[in-house]
Amino acid sequence: MGRTNHLYLRSVSGLFLAGLFFLTQETAACQASPDQMAFTWALVEDATPQPNGLMLLAYRDEESLKITHVSYHRVSAIFPAIQPSLSEAEAEHHSLLFIDGSFGPSTYVIFKEALYYGTDLDNVGLPRRVWLDSEEDGLNGNELLMFDRFDITVP
Repeated sequence: MGRTNHLYLRSVSGLFLAGLFFLTQETAACQASPDQMAFTWALVEDATPQPNGLMLLAYRDEESLKITHVSYHRVSAIFPAIQPSLSEAEAEHHSLLFIDGSFGPSTYVIFKEALYYGTDLDNVGLPRRVWLDSEEDGLNGNELLMFDRFDITVP
């Protein structure tokens, strides 16, 4: 009886480990980082200040010219007119965006690297998959998938 229980436990634990292996492989595939080439500054189509202190940058797809990716950057400063440039030290970590606001042109100083990256935009423009880059060091594989939402169809 003891030998049978031991073999049973080994087979059950083997199945558990095999299932865990495939589950982690599937999870790792879902958490793959976003495509770095899709988030290049040359593809920025639109910039929209958000009420939470972030700047939304929308990126277009090179082939379809549709907006397919977004990133959220922290805003460091806002100036009420067009500012000419940043110092060399500031330009290493920040970028300037000029936006025509309701009170005239404004200059936004944002961090170059995004805090959030979003892909697979739905028909409203919200990303289905969002990654957090808490170190704001660019797309290098250390991003954490925050959520991956599926299409919800309402009849």
